[in-house]
Amino acid sequence: MLKRIAASCALVLVNTPVDAFEFSFKGMIKTEAVTSNQAVASYGSVYSQVAPTHALRTDIFGGAPATEQQTNFLESESTSFQAAQTRFSLNMKHEKIRGVLELDFIDGEDGFTNQTAIQAQEPRLRLATLYYDYSKNLTIFGGQKWTTAAGIKSSGSYNWIGSAFRAGNTGFLAMEVGATYKAENLSITGALTGKGRNATAGGINGNELGRMPGFAFDVNYKISGHTIGAAGHFANIKFEDEPNFTSGEDQDANLFKVYTMLNFGDVSFNAEYYTGEALNNQNALGVAPASRLSADGQVRDNFSESGFFSYVSWNISPEHNVKIGYASASVDDSDRDRLGLTELQKNSTAYINYGYKIMTGLTAFAQVTHFDTEYGVDNESFTAAVARAGVVFKF
Repeated sequence: MLKRIAASCALVLVNTPVDAFEFSFKGMIKTEAVTSNQAVASYGSVYSQVAPTHALRTDIFGGAPATEQQTNFLESESTSFQAAQTRFSLNMKHEKIRGVLELDFIDGEDGFTNQTAIQAQEPRLRLATLYYDYSKNLTIFGGQKWTTAAGIKSSGSYNWIGSAFRAGNTGFLAMEVGATYKAENLSITGALTGKGRNATAGGINGNELGRMPGFAFDVNYKISGHTIGAAGHFANIKFEDEPNFTSGEDQDANLFKVYTMLNFGDVSFNAEYYTGEALNNQNALGVAPASRLSADGQVRDNFSESGFFSYVSWNISPEHNVKIGYASASVDDSDRDRLGLTELQKNSTAYINYGYKIMTGLTAFAQVTHFDTEYGVDNESFTAAVARAGVVFKF
């Protein structure tokens, strides 16, 4: 029996075509404890430590002035244990075709509010992209991927999902079809892309109406281990075609950024600056609120904004790494008088973290982050500190 099994296996191996599909399974398991000295939010407006992006107002609760007890809640410390930023990916290759399928476990549908294991373990599709390497210089791609206008994708924070979004880091996932052309040190990417996210439960909206999609580009140049680049995203939001439209006009959404990544041996410096309008209509995760229709069908005009982020990474030794980062974004002065009391006017974050490589693939880390967030037309500022520590296993 054993001889027959061995012979069958050998026959399968011999007959396996040389151009068979290649698969690789990769991922990261991240377990951590997160604590804050008062209320922080994860993109939304409720106290949440899933992926903190800013400090909450402690004088407003649920859109109304907070009671004494509600303020006490918002000023309270809290601690959670999480594995929500864990993710995995399946990578495939066949001749000139490559594909990647990546998921994580953030509760995006519930607004990044569930920290505990029972609630937070909901798979979320992050990447589903096909690449066709037409030649050594030209690659054609299509699918859900990091937007071509992302620039530097990481802010260096161990808060992977919160990163420095809404505080200077912009550009998230998008559906795109495009191509990248590389010539020595120069790389040029252009893509047709979704104009923005489907922001309502009512189906097609102003972010998706119209025949013309959005357009994104990225141009970068590498020299001596350093990179300089520029990227952008442009689209027209068709509010005038909405069924409940009454007055106003369509809005242009645009993003333009420049970035650099400088490497000096064990020390690297990364920086990015952006400017644009209607970023949150593009799902670019800017600081300003999205343009939208009011309840009576009037178009809310765009908010313009700008910001930057930067961080320094130092590999002290093969086992020890330290990163220090700062990021800040703000709504343009001319638009601030149109903000509501709970809408962000300016948001800044600073952090320092330390990573220790325990063994291949396994790293212990700790990070302290500070948020300084200004709100609305009254310029009220609120601060909060977040500490996190845990381990991440990359495989």
